[in-house]
Amino acid sequence: MKSLIKILLLILTLAPCKNQTDKKSKLNNQTTEFTKEIANIEFQQKESIEGQWNFMVFQKGGCLGGTQYVSDKKREIPTMVFSENEWKKFMKNDKKELTEFLITKLADTTKTKIHTCPFFSATNGEMAIYSLQHIHSKNWYDLTEFNKSKYKEFKSATEQPQMWLQNILKNKTERLKLAELYRNELNK
Repeated sequence: MKSLIKILLLILTLAPCKNQTDKKSKLNNQTTEFTKEIANIEFQQKESIEGQWNFMVFQKGGCLGGTQYVSDKKREIPTMVFSENEWKKFMKNDKKELTEFLITKLADTTKTKIHTCPFFSATNGEMAIYSLQHIHSKNWYDLTEFNKSKYKEFKSATEQPQMWLQNILKNKTERLKLAELYRNELNK
């Protein structure tokens, strides 16, 4: 009888422990599910065009190394921005959607984490133009209204294509003209 009481006491003692273990397990499962939901929301935000853009130009950064311009000699340099997988994925978005999105960035003079060798960090507006160049396979200075810049002579760090583009983007009339020209490229 004494053994039976001991066994009964042992069962009564262990029963709450099993119940606690079940509660902890259920709580862990709920926490895991909640964590997965948050990660999924972050993934979806990053996957939007805006999310991809912000990640690439303001968080990741990189170097253009001259690859911002489109040329007949397609250069695939793994360490340069437009050769990276994030940029390739970004460029697979709908062309019209990308064009309209990038046009909204043209007036933005915020410095990005992307460097244009051998000069300065690109502005958000500049990166939008460089991206439009790759999307439409047409450099800004190849557009009829801006082709006088194509033949200008580089004179210094402040007298070169990056600065010419920044000055165009600062001028509302010129900026709107550039935007319209890239919109027109969608119809070709």
